[in-house]
Amino acid sequence: MNIIAGVYPQPPESAQIMYMLGGEEWLAKENRSPIRILCETWGNLGPLELNREIPPDKAGFRVKHDEILAPDGCIGFKQIDGKYYWTDTDCYGRNIADLESQQ
Repeated sequence: MNIIAGVYPQPPESAQIMYMLGGEEWLAKENRSPIRILCETWGNLGPLELNREIPPDKAGFRVKHDEILAPDGCIGFKQIDGKYYWTDTDCYGRNIADLESQQ
């Protein structure tokens, strides 16, 4: 794994869940969505914690989504000393060459 660059902007500190989306390797390249981090901030974490600043979405959940697009060549991210960085490997340890060879 190589660190490519810092994630900018940094994900919100309030985000409880973060994961990668996009770059669907089973689709033709022209049909893939952009590779990005999706950050979820939940406003309702139980009966004792409710963040009213986050309104309910269409399904009735209090969740706010933030997306951060990855630069070319980046397919993953890693947190180091409280900061997030783009990497050239995904969460399974595969790099772009591994993904392209599977097609």
